[in-house]
Amino acid sequence: MLGRAIANAADPTDETQPEQVIVTEGRYAQSATRTLEPILDIPRNVQVVPRQLIEDRAIDDPQEAIQNVSAVTREGSTFGEGETFQIRGFQQQDIFKDGFRDGETIVFGLNATGPTDVSNLERIEVLKGPAAILFGRGEPGGVVNYITRTPYFGNGFSVDQRFGSYDFYRTSLFANWQLVPDKSAFRLDAAYENSDSFRDFVHGERYFFAPAFLCQIDDKSTLTLRTEYGRDDRTTDRGLPYFNGRVLAGVPYERYLGEPSFAELTNKPFRGLITLDHRWSDWAETVVSVHGRYAESNGSYVTFQNSGGFVSNPTTGLISRAVGVLDITDTGTTVRVDQTFRGTLYRGAEATSGGDGKGVRDGGFPTVRNQLLLSFEYERQTNDSLQVFSALPPINAFNPVYTGYVPLPFVPGFPSKIPQSDRVAAHSNSVLLLDRISMGDGAYLSFGGRSEWFNASQSVSYGPTNIFPPTNASPDQFTFNPTAGLVIKPSQPVSLYLSYARSTNSFQNLLAHTQSGEIVAPEKSRAYETGAKTELLKGRLLLTTAVFQIEKTNVVGTDPNDPFFSINSGERRSRGFELDLAGEPIPGWRINLDYAYVDARIVDAPKNLNVGHELHGVPFNSGGSFSTYEFQGGALRGLGLGGGVYFADRVQNTDTNDGHLPGWAQTDLVAYYKLGRYKAQLNVKNLFDRRFYYSMNIPSSVQPATSRTIIGSLSVKF
Repeated sequence: MLGRAIANAADPTDETQPEQVIVTEGRYAQSATRTLEPILDIPRNVQVVPRQLIEDRAIDDPQEAIQNVSAVTREGSTFGEGETFQIRGFQQQDIFKDGFRDGETIVFGLNATGPTDVSNLERIEVLKGPAAILFGRGEPGGVVNYITRTPYFGNGFSVDQRFGSYDFYRTSLFANWQLVPDKSAFRLDAAYENSDSFRDFVHGERYFFAPAFLCQIDDKSTLTLRTEYGRDDRTTDRGLPYFNGRVLAGVPYERYLGEPSFAELTNKPFRGLITLDHRWSDWAETVVSVHGRYAESNGSYVTFQNSGGFVSNPTTGLISRAVGVLDITDTGTTVRVDQTFRGTLYRGAEATSGGDGKGVRDGGFPTVRNQLLLSFEYERQTNDSLQVFSALPPINAFNPVYTGYVPLPFVPGFPSKIPQSDRVAAHSNSVLLLDRISMGDGAYLSFGGRSEWFNASQSVSYGPTNIFPPTNASPDQFTFNPTAGLVIKPSQPVSLYLSYARSTNSFQNLLAHTQSGEIVAPEKSRAYETGAKTELLKGRLLLTTAVFQIEKTNVVGTDPNDPFFSINSGERRSRGFELDLAGEPIPGWRINLDYAYVDARIVDAPKNLNVGHELHGVPFNSGGSFSTYEFQGGALRGLGLGGGVYFADRVQNTDTNDGHLPGWAQTDLVAYYKLGRYKAQLNVKNLFDRRFYYSMNIPSSVQPATSRTIIGSLSVKF
């Protein structure tokens, strides 16, 4: 399984094996099955952003990488930091690393994980559609799964120094040591980053360390340990004010309307994953994994809202504000046991290769093989937060005067500081069964389901002021989410597939109650998908097309008979088409192309409120392309040139459709030169300095996209 793949991994600094990278990079994924499988054999749309593309684009923010995957778009972040994704029209709730939950996105709740560093990422996998069968509760659009690097049996070292616009400096390194030949190895990935921003007064600094250890106990057992520790200090930035369906005119793009040197956030995450992989025989294998995380976050943020007796006035530029001072502790523990059984159900005719390279069968029914995954999982999450809310003096967006932290009451008679304590604790026990049956190399059937027993508690209080009554919730739920898929290969490099999947979001409606005092039911989703995949040019290119429909029900809404209570009556639907093309058609020429059409809407709600409206932040048309060519010989050998264009239609700023954000296109360029172990690279992002915005589903503010940025880098590998 993965343990043996890790143990047998080649030295990534070895440049003598380029053909192997061409054939295999981006052709296999583990996010749909928990085992590394050919994408052609998976009845879902799975896309891979390889390490090479991350390096070609000089990416230090994973949100840039997902521009290379169809139907995945970024949103603005509430604090101006961290990842927020839309997948097939639905917001991703959780951050996943190596298949384990590593915190929630800031859209769904406060967490202390902070932004993801890319220095130890091997690749990014995106599984489209409901993923409850392997990842448990969550949103139905899909999952972005970060796959981290592991040690290999060999010695290597590299260091990369980047510098660029807005006083950007980033140093990253990796070192790998083979401790005992073919038995044990240690790896360290580390990074330091310091930068200002195109936004006034915005600054960030980050430290990141990721040690990892690999031990090949014997020819049947592999032990892997991966750890991470980071510290991220960053200015929180609410963006620009938005009124009457547009960004407030006349406000400079770089204008910051928080409080300099006060509105800052410090995140200190720690993560560990230990995995033991043991192969009992050719037909049985057990993988035991323990994943843990602990993170702390403290600081403050400023929002735009009418408060302190002030009302925002777009004519004069006066913006009313509020502030939150916060302290968060976030933990998570997962224990997982995966038992895989492999066997032959029927031994029949085997396929052989014909003269044209296509599969030829001697006749008779093909051999039928079975791979059964039985998995048991226990997960615990806790989140303890203390926030202190206050109004702030208003600020004039045209001529700002910063006041610092001056807490004011929201309305006369209120205290100037309102503390809110929030504690969430969740436990789940799950068992899943996923069966994959192959009939020769021409058909693959997969089916299974996940049963989850979920218990959570949440308590919110406002002591010592007790200005609002406390709230509590303790749902105890059982869910079962099935999945099924079929792959047919009419010829060896062509796959036709269809799939069905369901998912449940147990967390989303945690504090919503009906008039009778019951907690509303969890959101439920189902998805239908069909598509085609093919490898072109003898496996050098992978083309994927898909059409899908996702329906989410039990969306909570305000009770039309009593606005203080909630009911399950909402429904949202997303349908669309996707196309992805990636690979290396000839040595040295790497291409990545994606396009998506997505129609995501509200189709049912209490009193038909907002029915027919588009979901915020979801463009009808979006896509991009990025390509590089590296000269393979002659005087220009080692020179690489490339670039790409990314685009999206206009989007609605909120689900109420009270205003939209215009479409945009961004052009990036890259040039590099490699000489032996040395490499110099220059990237230009947003070449034409286009100014556009990301939605946060907040009617009063939007997040501006990064202005033109130039990044230079020097690196060396040993």
